This record gives sequence, C-alpha cells and structure tokens, in this order.
Amino acid sequence: MEYMVSVNVLKEDKSEEEVEVYFETDDFEELVEAEEKVAFIKEQAKKQYEDTRKVYFTKKDLKELQKEIDDIYDTSDWRNDETFDDFMEHEDYF
Repeated sequence: MEYMVSVNVLKEDKSEEEVEVYFETDDFEELVEAEEKVAFIKEQAKKQYEDTRKVYFTKKDLKELQKEIDDIYDTSDWRNDETFDDFMEHEDYF
C-alpha cells in the first residue's frame, strides 16, 4: 500500500520546505532497525525531490509514522459483517 508522510527538507538554494514523501509500506516494513527506516524515508525524499540537500526526519518522527501505519493495519474493530472496503470507509482512511 502506498503511504505518504510530510517531511521538512533543506533545498539546494538553502530554502526550507515541507514536502510529501510517498512510499510503499511493504518496503518500509521489511526494514527492522529504526536507523534503517529513518534512512529509507530520507532516501525516498531525496529521490522524489532531487534538489534536496538535507531531510529533517528523526527517530521521534519515525515513532509517529510507525504509530500511524500500525493503526491502519489494526483491524481489531473490524466487524464480522463488513468488507475490507467498508471497514476502511468507517475508519476514514480513504
């Protein structure tokens, strides 16, 4: 599933900007170490925004992102009589 996180970046012209970084959650979840996941997000930002000098994304940001992703995959409140699409609709993920 494709997911988006907003990060701040320092561009080559020394301006700062908040950008949206898109990535596949499957690729992200394959990584084990926190440092690997932080590096992954930074790498994706640099790939998607070539004029990026520095990406501001920390372990604290990672904890928030991981919580969001875990919440998406948490189906504990999924009712037996609904489809996955129905579940996602009432969870406001669409």
